[in-house]
Amino acid sequence: MNIFKYIKKAIVFALVVFSLSWAFQSPSYAAVLEGKWKLTSLNNSPVPEQVKITATFDPAESRITGGVNFGGSPVSYFGSYKSTENKIELPNGVARPRVYFGTDGEEYFSTLDSAKSYDLSNQKLTISDYSGRKLSFVKAE
Repeated sequence: MNIFKYIKKAIVFALVVFSLSWAFQSPSYAAVLEGKWKLTSLNNSPVPEQVKITATFDPAESRITGGVNFGGSPVSYFGSYKSTENKIELPNGVARPRVYFGTDGEEYFSTLDSAKSYDLSNQKLTISDYSGRKLSFVKAE
């Protein structure tokens, strides 16, 4: 009968350890970024109404995709990203067509390619790069 008492204690101990490891597991920060976002501000300057720039984060694939439209034909881009806590990195930048997007478009891609951190509050996402440049987004529908 003593052996069952030890087995019972071992099972209870294992369940407690498992529960604690589950409770203290770090959250998935990438999931916070998940979804489609619409650019509203580029370095604290509002994006003109005719300009449509989106970024979609897929944490399952660690992939970013998006679209850029400056009033003409839409152009797509994609890349991979890594995120932890409030840090974000696009190690290889984003792949996009070799098209000149004007100064705003080039600034957008330059800032995105050199992203280092993000802040998410009130359904607004702000991505900052190493130079302090900022991209501000709202959740897109």
